[in-house]
Amino acid sequence: MKAFKSHTALLIISNTITIIPYLYFLSLSKEQSLSAALAFALFYTFRMTGVFFLQTLTALFAPSLLAASVLIGGAGALVGILSTWWSVALLPAAGLLGISASWLPPADLMVRQKAKLTEQPLKNDWKEALFFLFVLLFALRLPDDLQGVGLFGSYFALFVLAAKSSQTFNNLPKRPLMQRNQLFNKQFLLYFFFFLLLFGLRAARLIKSNALFEWAITGFLFLFALLLITLTKRSRSWKQPLHLNVLTFIRGVIGNFLFLFGSVYVTGRFGAQALSTHVYLPYALGLFGAMFLGGKLAHRLEKQMVPTYLLGLMAGGLLFSSDTLIPISLFVISFFNAGLNQWLTKQYLAAKPEAIEQQSLAKYATQSKGSLVHQFLLMTLLFVILRFEHEPLAFLFQLSGTTATNQTSRIQSFLEPAKWGSIAGVLCLLVGGLVVFRRQSKKTKE
Repeated sequence: MKAFKSHTALLIISNTITIIPYLYFLSLSKEQSLSAALAFALFYTFRMTGVFFLQTLTALFAPSLLAASVLIGGAGALVGILSTWWSVALLPAAGLLGISASWLPPADLMVRQKAKLTEQPLKNDWKEALFFLFVLLFALRLPDDLQGVGLFGSYFALFVLAAKSSQTFNNLPKRPLMQRNQLFNKQFLLYFFFFLLLFGLRAARLIKSNALFEWAITGFLFLFALLLITLTKRSRSWKQPLHLNVLTFIRGVIGNFLFLFGSVYVTGRFGAQALSTHVYLPYALGLFGAMFLGGKLAHRLEKQMVPTYLLGLMAGGLLFSSDTLIPISLFVISFFNAGLNQWLTKQYLAAKPEAIEQQSLAKYATQSKGSLVHQFLLMTLLFVILRFEHEPLAFLFQLSGTTATNQTSRIQSFLEPAKWGSIAGVLCLLVGGLVVFRRQSKKTKE
């Protein structure tokens, strides 16, 4: 494989495509227009479920996936520019960018790992990277009438640069229609059902539809019961060790707890204006802290690294019980969750070069499953609390509002049991993960 001239544009896209467009579409969804609400639901749903469909394509290889991701993302950004004058264009733009956000990070990981194995490391210009990052953040601060053009235009320029550096048009899949028989199978139908449930759940919250929300929750509970019944049978065919699957699943759950429940609780307790200081900033600080200190911590801990990460996540969950310590709690959770991700990435990539594609996809897919399961279980918990408190379902939709609602005793009485239930669930899962890892360690020693 030829080394790319520069990897900077891909680096920025891979590390921002899941977050920055998410924040942009989320801000649009608060306008309460149907197209804006559905655009956010489409982006989020494709971003969360797109990687599942890739697991059904056994003939896939990294450069082709990266090329397809860049091309789809570029098309989405180009259509997004038109949404400033034609609001309906938001829908295809959100869908295309959601697919790219789901496919590009694992594809980029595969390509970088293969380049490292072939001793052709990719080049990054960090000054250029900081410039691109500044441009994207600046676009988010533009006035509403210019924000879409600025953000989508910046991403379109990045996708053009990424297409040039990664030889996109030379690596496009050959005869993609020949792979349709691999794609459309029983597993595809299961993932498509998951897609519809997630889209229904997100859309219901945005358009405040009680009926759609209840149908989505009911459908998930049915699917979840079906998955539990077949879990033992399917676990025998897993190619990864049990502890690796469990820890990857846990990382997805923790990430969703941090962002989804953290955002819901902070918005309901302190108001949406507190999200930046209580959620986004602690998350970013924990992530960057793990990037700079993770290597040193891993070197000192050695064999105790994973137990330390899990215990750190437990401590972060316990800190969340105090409202005044929530920013510290989310910083601790972000730091140790990022460290766990670094360890998991090394484990999945410690494979033969020809197996890197499937290993990387397995990691992202298992992680997404953990995030999705946590999201549906959280919504189910909130739904049960609403029924127990004899509150209407519309009360749940108020938690996504932009005004501070912490002055009402109704909100507080609703959030308290949700907080303790979420903390207890996360702690039980972490304890289970620690037990599984300890057992695997003992087997390895024997």
